[in-house]
This record gives sequence, C-alpha cells and structure tokens, in this order.
Amino acid sequence: MYSLVKKEMKGMDEKKVPRNGLIDVMRLGFAVLIMMYHFYSNGKKHFPGGFLGVEFFVILAGFLMFSAWDRHQVSKVPLEKRQQYWLGYMKKRYIRFFWLCLPAFLLIFFIVRIWKGELAGIAKICDALSGDIWEILLVKMNGLNRGVWQLHTNTWTMSCMLFAEFFMLGMLAFFGKPFISLLMPLSLVAGIGYWANLKDASLRFFHTFFTFGVLRIYILTCCGILTYWICQKIKAVPFSAIGRWVLTGAELTGYTVCVLIALYRSSIYYLFCFVLVATLVLAVSFSGKSFAGSMLPANTVTNFCAELSLSLYLIHWPVLMVFQHVFKDINELYRQKFVFLYCALAVALGYTYIMRGVLNMLLIVKRKLKSVMLERL
Repeated sequence: MYSLVKKEMKGMDEKKVPRNGLIDVMRLGFAVLIMMYHFYSNGKKHFPGGFLGVEFFVILAGFLMFSAWDRHQVSKVPLEKRQQYWLGYMKKRYIRFFWLCLPAFLLIFFIVRIWKGELAGIAKICDALSGDIWEILLVKMNGLNRGVWQLHTNTWTMSCMLFAEFFMLGMLAFFGKPFISLLMPLSLVAGIGYWANLKDASLRFFHTFFTFGVLRIYILTCCGILTYWICQKIKAVPFSAIGRWVLTGAELTGYTVCVLIALYRSSIYYLFCFVLVATLVLAVSFSGKSFAGSMLPANTVTNFCAELSLSLYLIHWPVLMVFQHVFKDINELYRQKFVFLYCALAVALGYTYIMRGVLNMLLIVKRKLKSVMLERL
C-alpha cells in the first residue's frame, strides 16, 4: 500500500480515469460559452448563463480529485502517508496552475497596466506589480482585498479551487469517515440553502469570513464527490442493451439541457437545475454504461479539445481587454463578435502549444537540476 502512495507522489498521471471524448468536447463548448458570456457581459442579452461553464469544470475537477483519492486507496494507509498524498497532490496542482496562469497574467498586466493604464518607468511598473503579486501567486481572493477586483478575472476559479481542494483533501487525510459521512452532506445542505437564499450571488460582494467564490467552489467540489458516488452505483448495475440506450438518451438529453440553460437562462433556480443535471450526466458519462462514450471515443482530437478549453478560458480575457479598448462603443464592439471569436480561438491555440513547450521545458530543467544536486551530494 505504501508503494501506491509513493508512486502517486512521483507521478499522478500513472493512474487516471479513462478519458471520455464527449466530456472533453463539452469542456471546450462550455469554455466558448464562458467566453461569449464575458463578451456580452454589459448587455446580458446573449449567453446570460454562460458563466455556468465554471460549474461544469469544478464538478468535473471534484470528481477527478476524489476518484484519484479512492482509486489509490489512500484512506487505507497510515496518517503520515495520507498527509504525504495530500501535500504532494496540492503541490503538483499548484505548480501546474501557477505556470499555466503566469503567461496569461503577464499578458493582461501589459495590456491593462502598461498599455491601457499608460504606465511609464520601471518604478511605476514595479509599484503596480507589487500590488498584483498575490494574484500572481494565486492566493488573491476577491473580498479580502478591500474590494479590489482581480486583474485577470478568470483566475479567481483557480485560486478558489486550490483553497477548496486543500481543505477537502486535508479533511479526508485527517478525518476521512466523519468528513464523508457527516460534514460533506451537511455542507451540501447548508451551503446550497445559504446560496439559494442570497439576494445577490455576485462575486463582488463579501460574505462572512471568506468570499462567496470559495463557498461556491467548495459546494461544487462536494457535488463532484457526489458525482463519483453516483458513478460507482451506476457501474454496479447490469444494464441490458435497451437500458444502455435509455441511459445514453438521458445522458445526451442532460448535456443538451445544460447547454440550453447556459444559452438562455441565468436565474439562481436554473443554476441549481444546471448543477443537478451536470452532476448526473457526468456520473453517467464516467460510468461507461452508456453508448455515448463508444460513439465518441477519446482520441487525439478530443484530448486536444480538453487542453484547448483551459487555454481558451485563461487567454480570452486579455483578448477581450484589447477589443474593449479598441472598440469603446459597445455597439461597435458587439458587431465584432465573430472577429473576437476567431481571434480568441487563434490566440488560445497558440497558447496551448506554447504552454506545452513551457511545461516540457520545466520538466527537463527539474531533472537536470536534480541530477546535478544529487551528483554533488
């Protein structure tokens, strides 16, 4: 059992949930919906629920986090090994998020602070950079900064996911059964009740000690764990061919409902409908019991769609800042919607390949430094 945890610490990619081509394509679709929601954020006439793509991503991340924990049977090893898994997982998660977000942040710093803000001189640039350092480190939380909004708005999701996953994996490491059987269900009931009764669920408002964004991500991550449990139950059912076709129809209908809600609805009640349906359809997709997975199996194209979705999520914000600066009239900006769409996709495509090279280079540098240090020791 120790060897399993040790292997996880060395490389968490060795054990993965089998990829699902439909989910990867949906990830790209929801990234596009988020992007267009931001594009029309002033009018809210189009893509009013596009922000719900974030809900889909976080539920998916919660599922993958807990499935890795369960598959490696970390709960069965001693506390010390559970702590190693927890800290090792968060270390890898933070490093990946940091390097993926850093170029996007530097780009938007140049656009907003230097170009639009007309900063000149090393001293002024350093002063501005010192104020954004916590955002660079992915620990800047909306609501804990005297009302100052983040420079790269989309990185709030990354920050909140790191905090939520750190807390939840820590609870699993130290209080596994009490957390799973008591605290997490109570969190869902109390958190959703609190969330549903907010007069304004905007992230710009501070709620109690932490920001509403953290609470939102925490609840959705709990939904991801619930998705994993439902998935395991579905896997245990011996469906007939007819049953699998019915399940496939329900799965595809669920994804369609999620997309329609994101396209046309934005009320908090539709938000919870979206979360409920997304929780169920992801469970069905990962169970492998429907035919949708075999109709659209994971391949190079679908894998790339998943990779591109994260790049698009991160990089479309700087592109949008450029368009808003160039086209100051809102009507003129809206007339450029297809130009914006093509530009954002093109930049995201380039960003994907650049980050591939950056991450590969970091691995090579890490190995070189490690070998040099070990030889000297």
